[in-house]
Amino acid sequence: MVFQSTWDDAAEEALRRWVAEGASSSVIADAMHRTRSAVAGKIARLKLKRPEGLSPMTKASTKQPPKSEAPVVLAPKPEHKLAPVEPACGKPVPFLTVKGFHCRAVLDERGDDGLAMFCGAKKRLGSSWCPKHHRLFVTYGRA
Repeated sequence: MVFQSTWDDAAEEALRRWVAEGASSSVIADAMHRTRSAVAGKIARLKLKRPEGLSPMTKASTKQPPKSEAPVVLAPKPEHKLAPVEPACGKPVPFLTVKGFHCRAVLDERGDDGLAMFCGAKKRLGSSWCPKHHRLFVTYGRA
């Protein structure tokens, strides 16, 4: 089987031009709709070198912002108060008999067969848990 390159002459010429300008493999790959590895491999096979003294052009500037002389004073974080936890509304369900609509929160209880018990309440839409356990288990950016 003969391998046929997907790099045509126009693509190789564009690659040579971007490398000569100091573009990084990531920037070239995005522009050519190829992977960074494919671009880096082609650069290595063609033995292309970036010009001395030029730092590679990147997508975002890597320079650090200048440090200000005045110290930054942060406002105190507001304390999050958790809502009171209401009792579980479902009857515990044995592990082997749980259905698709049951809450998947594992309880400290064991069934007659010795297996774990699930909460058993109706689960919240888009979640594996009932509203009570969803509030306990999921934090949206709370520290």
